[in-house]
Amino acid sequence: MARKIKSKEYFRTLNIIYFAQLGAMVLLAAVAYFLIQQGNLGPENNSLALSFQKIIMFVIPLSLAAGYILFRVFLRGIRPELPLTHKMKRYFSANLIRSVFLEIPGLFVSVSALITAHLLFLLIVPLILVLFILFRPTQSVIAQELNLSVAERAKLEDPEAIISESIE
Repeated sequence: MARKIKSKEYFRTLNIIYFAQLGAMVLLAAVAYFLIQQGNLGPENNSLALSFQKIIMFVIPLSLAAGYILFRVFLRGIRPELPLTHKMKRYFSANLIRSVFLEIPGLFVSVSALITAHLLFLLIVPLILVLFILFRPTQSVIAQELNLSVAERAKLEDPEAIISESIE
């Protein structure tokens, strides 16, 4: 039997996962920066850096577009007449997919920086962080994206209200 999840717990879990992804991206970028600055990775590999620049020009827009499209497809699949618990369970999955596709470019540029010993790649990480912050799932954003009724919005704002259930 599925376990009932209160609003407070739902948003705490959602934020923990979201900020863990953000933290992983920042940590990898910080490690890459430190190793490159210390000179531990050897000389810059300019020929490989050029190849990675070309790949990055495709990876970033492709990943962002895929995340946006998949998120919208998932949201369209959430019918308005479904109970709030089902809507929120599906929203959790949709948001996770979007955030993963946001995270991919940040991780990829950090790995590119590590492989090539070029700090320039790390300049993209703050841009991805801004997107992460802009797309952060809050109660008001979720209510708007799911087009929730006034009663459903009230449940989101009530920390003790049951708004979701565990995946069976």
